[in-house]
Amino acid sequence: MVGTRRMDRPRAWGAMPLEPLWLLVVLAAFGFVVALVPLPPNDFWWHLRIGALIVAERRLPAANMFGWTLPAEAPFTYGAWLGEVLLYLLYRAGGLPLVIFVRNGLALLAFGLVGLEARRRSGSWRLAALATALAAGMALNNLIVRPQIWSWLPFLAFYLLLTRYREGRLSPRWLFVLPPLMAFWVNAHGAFVLGPVLLGLIGLGVGMERLGGRRAGAPPLGPLVGSGLLTGLALLLNPQGPRILGYVHRLLTDRPSQTLVVEWASPTPHGVANVLFYLSILILILALAGSRHRLAPAEQILLLAFLWLAWSGQRYVIWFGMVAMPMLAHLLAGWLPPWPWPPPPPRRLNTGLAITLFLPVLAAQPWWVERLPLPAAYWKQVWRGSPAGPLVGVETPVYAAEYLRAHPGGRLFNEMGYGSYLIWALPGEKVFVDPRVELYPYELWLDYLRISQAVRHPALLDHYGIDRVLLDKVLQPELARALAEDPGWEKEYEDARAQIWRRKAPP
Repeated sequence: MVGTRRMDRPRAWGAMPLEPLWLLVVLAAFGFVVALVPLPPNDFWWHLRIGALIVAERRLPAANMFGWTLPAEAPFTYGAWLGEVLLYLLYRAGGLPLVIFVRNGLALLAFGLVGLEARRRSGSWRLAALATALAAGMALNNLIVRPQIWSWLPFLAFYLLLTRYREGRLSPRWLFVLPPLMAFWVNAHGAFVLGPVLLGLIGLGVGMERLGGRRAGAPPLGPLVGSGLLTGLALLLNPQGPRILGYVHRLLTDRPSQTLVVEWASPTPHGVANVLFYLSILILILALAGSRHRLAPAEQILLLAFLWLAWSGQRYVIWFGMVAMPMLAHLLAGWLPPWPWPPPPPRRLNTGLAITLFLPVLAAQPWWVERLPLPAAYWKQVWRGSPAGPLVGVETPVYAAEYLRAHPGGRLFNEMGYGSYLIWALPGEKVFVDPRVELYPYELWLDYLRISQAVRHPALLDHYGIDRVLLDKVLQPELARALAEDPGWEKEYEDARAQIWRRKAPP
């Protein structure tokens, strides 16, 4: 009786299987890395300024406003207006630390979902950990704070709901979660176009499966079509209406963006994220060749489509990782023998011990991160104790902007990324260019590059009537040397990265 009672006793509270520890370790490491990602100026501060304007004025701007090289009323579409408002509301509620903290949480949740999907597809926590590590590593170039963070969860919701419906694991009524989700997504970030893409590709795959009779019990197409139509109508619930699709098309074909911005270019095998992207392709090829599992037509279509998308631009690699790595885990489960050999006996782990894995992640959150004994090389990348907030990258002209606020005036030439921070920090001043790349003509960008590289810069500075220059010594070293050698210019400010030069008054 005693032995029976012991065997029937409920498991102690706080115990959990040991195997999920593989995925938890990967997520804890990823969460720590995400928390330390510096904040470059390019795609945050000008979005924050737009969010503040929308909240203050209760209207959406539709013009340039900030650049003096174009008319103030030059048209510009602020397609991510809701994402900008959300960033500003977070900033107003808790400053930059709260904004960064929310980004960190969204990243952990998103790749936690990727890991759980990989576990479901493979039946292995270890393969799920491998798939999550690859997907998260590929995303390292796309983790900065910007409106894109509002696309991570909608994208995964579309992918997971549609995938499970295709497998017959979800009722058709779940598909009607997608239209209200699209109504949010279309106003938050331009990646909303991937929602209809997922619907169309999976619908095509399901149709092929039904016509080919390759899978018994393939789900009906009717709910997919109905959800797709409602999702298309929800897509129109934005200030631009159907013109939002034209805006996305213009952005995708904009010559300055496509030719001058690195993240729109195809990934090269350099850097951790891109190397992992190419490594994942190699592993996928081997797994496809050797696995006893096979991908369904819908999965093959998704894999090829998102591989083509990722190859067309570095900014799309994150979506490829989210889609492809659970498939990779499934293929590897049909290729690798049981591992390790033999399987270990079942063991349990106290939940409290698992939670301790995330204590470094908690310590790295923006309120406490500056207390961590991180290497000096890391602190050279961010302004420590910056008045703008924690984790602000050194390429942000925090102190140069304070100097300009105290010493205003002049027609300013500025480094492009600096323009974003100046829009936020000096709302009364105008910039030469800023990261709204599609706003400025291609020829203006060529002049910007010529000035930055000190190519015919005296004539170009005269042409634009520039009498003040704010440059980045690391990104624009040629211009810094040229102005230092030019007797017509004098340096009035310098810090670790920025210099401000003023044209001397004629005698």
